[in-house]
Amino acid sequence: MNRNYVSSFFCFPKERNRKVKWLLMASMLMGIGRLSAQEKVIHGKIISDQGKPIIGASIKVKDKTLSTSTNEKGEFVLKLNPGEVLIVSNVGYNQAEYVIGNSSEISIPLVAAEIAVDEVVVVGYGKQKKVDLTSSIAVVDTKDLVKVPGGTIATLQSAVPGVQVTNGAIRIRGVGSINGTDPLYVVDGMIGGAMPDENNIASIQVLKDAASSAIYGSRGANGVILVTTKRGKAGEVKLDYNAFAGIKNISHNIPLLNGQQLAELINEEMYNKDPSRKDYLAALSKPSDIGQGYNMMDELLQTGNYQRHNLSVSGGSQNANFRLSGIYATDKSIIIQDKNKYYGAQFISDFTKGKLKIGETLSLGYIRRNWSDKNIIDAQKWSSTLPLYDANSSTGFAGAGNGTDVQSALANAHLNKNVNDNFSVNGNAWATYEIIKGLVYKFNMGIDLNRVRNEGYIGNYAVGQYQNHSPDELNISSSQNNRWLFENTLTYENNFGKHAISALAGITSEESRYNAVNAGARGLPSPDVLILNSASLASSRLVGSGVGQSAMYSMLGRVNYNYDNRYLLTFNMRRDGSANFSNQYRYGNFPSVSAGWRISQESFMKAFPAISELKIRGSYGLLGNSDIAQYQYQRTVSFDHVWYYLNNVMVTGALPQTPSNPNVKWESQYSTDLGLDLELFDHKLALTVDYYNKKTEDMLINVPISFTAGYVNNFPVLNAGSIRNRGWDILASYKDQVGNFGYRIGANISFVKNRVLSLGNNNEILWGSISPGGENVTRTAVGRSVGEFWGYTTNGLYTSQAQLDADKAFAPHAALGDIRFNDRNGDKVLNDQDKDFLGSPIPDFSYGFNADVNYSSSIGTFDLSMMWQGSKGNDIYNNSRYWGEGMYHYYNNFASTLDRYRAEELVFKNPVSGETTAYPKNTATTIPRAVLGDPNQNLRASNRFVEDGSYLRLKVVNIGYSFSSPRLERWKIDRLRFYVGAKNLLTFTKYSGYDPEVGSGDTRSNLSRGIDGQTPWGLSFPNSREYFMGIQFTF
Repeated sequence: MNRNYVSSFFCFPKERNRKVKWLLMASMLMGIGRLSAQEKVIHGKIISDQGKPIIGASIKVKDKTLSTSTNEKGEFVLKLNPGEVLIVSNVGYNQAEYVIGNSSEISIPLVAAEIAVDEVVVVGYGKQKKVDLTSSIAVVDTKDLVKVPGGTIATLQSAVPGVQVTNGAIRIRGVGSINGTDPLYVVDGMIGGAMPDENNIASIQVLKDAASSAIYGSRGANGVILVTTKRGKAGEVKLDYNAFAGIKNISHNIPLLNGQQLAELINEEMYNKDPSRKDYLAALSKPSDIGQGYNMMDELLQTGNYQRHNLSVSGGSQNANFRLSGIYATDKSIIIQDKNKYYGAQFISDFTKGKLKIGETLSLGYIRRNWSDKNIIDAQKWSSTLPLYDANSSTGFAGAGNGTDVQSALANAHLNKNVNDNFSVNGNAWATYEIIKGLVYKFNMGIDLNRVRNEGYIGNYAVGQYQNHSPDELNISSSQNNRWLFENTLTYENNFGKHAISALAGITSEESRYNAVNAGARGLPSPDVLILNSASLASSRLVGSGVGQSAMYSMLGRVNYNYDNRYLLTFNMRRDGSANFSNQYRYGNFPSVSAGWRISQESFMKAFPAISELKIRGSYGLLGNSDIAQYQYQRTVSFDHVWYYLNNVMVTGALPQTPSNPNVKWESQYSTDLGLDLELFDHKLALTVDYYNKKTEDMLINVPISFTAGYVNNFPVLNAGSIRNRGWDILASYKDQVGNFGYRIGANISFVKNRVLSLGNNNEILWGSISPGGENVTRTAVGRSVGEFWGYTTNGLYTSQAQLDADKAFAPHAALGDIRFNDRNGDKVLNDQDKDFLGSPIPDFSYGFNADVNYSSSIGTFDLSMMWQGSKGNDIYNNSRYWGEGMYHYYNNFASTLDRYRAEELVFKNPVSGETTAYPKNTATTIPRAVLGDPNQNLRASNRFVEDGSYLRLKVVNIGYSFSSPRLERWKIDRLRFYVGAKNLLTFTKYSGYDPEVGSGDTRSNLSRGIDGQTPWGLSFPNSREYFMGIQFTF
């Protein structure tokens, strides 16, 4: 444009009409006004449907990252363009959208949400409104899952009443059987599906009573955990990333005696055994020269670490969506030579074409575990007077000595190795078609494929006198487990005025096949050549195999009836047929009925506006337990190492293994539940109370028969037992938003009383774990709870000669400082007749607390969450003290034995070295005297080893910060959160062992729960204390 023209245009001659100038200026101002109208400052206020300001409401601009929240007056300020859409939400209210117009001052009302009406929960083979539930279903808040490593277990343990978790074993509402009591997992409709990564979980429901679980029939007796995974949504493609990393250490270590202290202890043991002896160990004759010595536990324990990365991509349209996620994780244990690596992927998609919908969930997983044989008990017993390494040894490790014969756990950890590879494919595909309005057919097909390979190598070595293995040995096993599921269901829903009905009918079939092959050989050319064919000892090559199969066919149905949203009724029925039973008892029927009354919907409840929801409900039903070994109804034979010679030819033979019982049938559980659901103050305060009574009948137990039948240890399995569990589940929570501060607190408590009602025709006694001394530690008997501890009762220590004289008939070898056992029947003989029940591993009640707080500002949101969990009234049999406080051998002991009993001061001069050691008098103690050989058998199973296992633990604490959207908009980030936290940070307990959360170790047997130190930490470790940090963001 010509510059002179522009200049002349704005140079008005004096004679030109001034109106022209004013007209031009007005048009320019109008243009500026039109430009400014494109964006303006909006002063808004969010109010309730009753006209009250809503504090802390969230306001987000649709399709943008711009957002804010209301202040204490319910007000907010944003710069917006006309036509832009605000999305407004707040806890307790329905979400609303508001289109910006010309006004710069707006008021947006939010309608109080009928939370109980709108919230939908997953139930077996479908969904229901939460308010329509007539059964006991716990809904897990999945927002807590991603806040912490292992969030699923931590949340179930601390936030769901009636769920007890110990060492990964989950029990719902007590112990209903001596057999398998693990709950059933159903993932996206796939029965027995693999548990997804926490980042992929959309919802978790725990079905706890018969009304909710009966639809799963014979597998519902132990409760059901329903998991639904996240799926793609219509909209632009989103990328989510969540990663965390952490370190971990043993949460509580038990100190051991150092070298000098152990030498002094052993010398005292030998002196108390025979004060006149002269043959003291020369290596231990001068304790002062030994000093601190050596600690093998310090060498085996390490600081573990872990990391986990989850990356997902999702998106789609109204008719098609997808979600793809990948997982990478590593985990190095707190024990050396133990680490895991995991790779996982999940693909989910959904498609809609008219009345047809199809979708699938497919999960792939691969985990490799590298570990080695290591016995922690051996490490504790290792003499601290002995070095751990020996440069002159071919292996570099020192062998046992100084009176001990224990193996070096450190050597085993390095010289042996095991590799476990597990590859799994799990998922299902489904299709639904709406035949007519309200009537929908669904076909669901699921697969569960597992491939497992184990490789174990034991080297060729000699570590001292007591630890050698020659030649080396390689064992390889491989197994396949394939399972297929086919389901056909019809659902119908319709409303007739005030009447609403829904119905479900279906048939399912399931088949699984298992096969395994194992082989081994000895004499490998090198630890680096682990090939069976290379073994030099051809005769050592052994091969074995195994096969198995099972099948189930089922019919199921459900009817829900709702009258005027006030009166609710539900019927469930499932008929299962299992190949685990004979034709006579192959099928079982599992019905249930439940009813509910929404009192809050009655007209008279309008007089109580504080009550948002009030419902009472009750249910009764029959469940089953088919978690038993296959072929129990058939006679089995064994071909293992059975052969004979016929005409000088070796012929394989067989021996009977177990007798047949064609009458074996399902374990049946009759379950009653009465519940109350109450919500107050616009749904801010919620209370749920349940009383339950579960009775298991026809429990499968091994009943002894005469040895003349030809079966030495394998007795027939009979339906001969009965167990009852009664208890209460109580859950309370409160949530609110005050200005920019929001919070949610929750508490739960669960009481349970377990009792055995019958055990066979003669009320047989079932024994559990064996102590290191060869005694039964647990006993299950009629009138008691399952797996109670069993042994002698004690009355402290012998502290006077009068006590020794009184008990001389049954304690002839006792001396001052020995354990004083009670002769309960007074017959002057100490035997099994004097044993008694010593305690129960089942708690009187378990409880949990959880709290979440958050504070929002213009730059971001700070959040803090905590989970507390504990139990009260459970006992633990501390088996580790058998070795740790034995003081009967040359092994090392716990440092607690420094407080051992001495009737008088002992000034001991070692006859070998001449060194004098003074041992002070100590009678104010519960630790017995030290004496070689344990002549009084102080280590007999007794209440000496039974401790109070009650505890309170800060399970999780998590602190996070999320940056506000405006600061992230330039990088196209919708959400960015950093967090740090800790697990098992604090524990309050009187228990002296490593960890009060003691399960049943590697056995997972209900007859051996609560016994600490019964396994050498082969597969189950004590809970570790962990510190972690992580990041979450969404593009």
